[in-house]
Amino acid sequence: MKSILILQLIRIKRAPMLIFSFFGLTILFVGMMSGFGTSEQPETVYVYSDFEVSEWLELLNQSEQFQFKKITEEKAQADVQSGKLNYVLEIQQNNYQFLVSTEDPNQRIVEQYVHQLFEQERAMRQLNQSLDDRSVHHKIESALEDPVLTVNTKTLNPSNYSNADAHRYQVLIGMTLFFVIFTIFSHLSNIMIEKRTGTWNRLILSPVKKWQIYLGNLLYCFIIGFVQICTVFLIFDFVFGYNLNASWGAMLVSIACYVFAIVSLGMLILCIASTPQQLQAINPIIATAMAMLGGAFWSIEAVSNPFMLALSKGMPIYYGVEALKDVLMYNKSLSAILEPISILVLFGVICMGIAINLMERIKQ
Repeated sequence: MKSILILQLIRIKRAPMLIFSFFGLTILFVGMMSGFGTSEQPETVYVYSDFEVSEWLELLNQSEQFQFKKITEEKAQADVQSGKLNYVLEIQQNNYQFLVSTEDPNQRIVEQYVHQLFEQERAMRQLNQSLDDRSVHHKIESALEDPVLTVNTKTLNPSNYSNADAHRYQVLIGMTLFFVIFTIFSHLSNIMIEKRTGTWNRLILSPVKKWQIYLGNLLYCFIIGFVQICTVFLIFDFVFGYNLNASWGAMLVSIACYVFAIVSLGMLILCIASTPQQLQAINPIIATAMAMLGGAFWSIEAVSNPFMLALSKGMPIYYGVEALKDVLMYNKSLSAILEPISILVLFGVICMGIAINLMERIKQ
């Protein structure tokens, strides 16, 4: 097994660009989609309207999370059409609507806040009209400042980050787990090349035991994937200031279980494909499909289709993302994420068992 690991490390030394390319793409995509570093500034939401909205802007800007700024209607439509802005808010006389170019998780959060404020203000105005008393609004506000009853609420799963930063960590986790699939699959394809060139048969006939050959190749791919994920997280934590204040023990266990599941899936795909060309065609299709269905590109909470949600439960990347989000964003312990990591281990054991069985049958 040691000799197999040394052989694979020598191959990396001779051609390191493959690993560095996926590593660099991970950092580049995370930086482009979520920015390098966290921001303490509130998220800017652009607003346009046909009438004076200074009163509405004053009400909307009471939030510390968002900052609403007015722009012209022409600029709003042009920026949305060009993709410069994902969404803008149009304020009407007694209503509002969003002009959306692409799906943005933050737009749902903004919409919830705006809807709550509009409903509250609409109720105030209806109350003023029904009572015909212009001072009732001020009376209600003064009563709210000194309420008779106060209620303190506490969430069961408190997050260490604001909603504005949550998207950054979703992108960091999703893109990192997505690109490591390509890294693992590409290195597993070396086994296919060895079988085509006859190197695999010579290894089987060598004094090295068969289980050592399997374990050496699989352990090498596992180490490569594990190190890539950990390195990306460390860079964004200490260099770009993402402040991953979480239990590193639980995070390392989650990463290990996910990498094991992907290595096992790669072995199964390796046994299904008959040529290296087929493997090169299948790998990106499976990796992209898993990422799209499993919530790597966007938060799974944004999906409402029951069929798509059911499909996501069969993707290992879904459980990897959920486990790491629970650890990084909600600071959960290892005991709290046993379900997703157990499913990953079970998925990996099943795929690995089928893959080795198929590989031995094909050989015979």
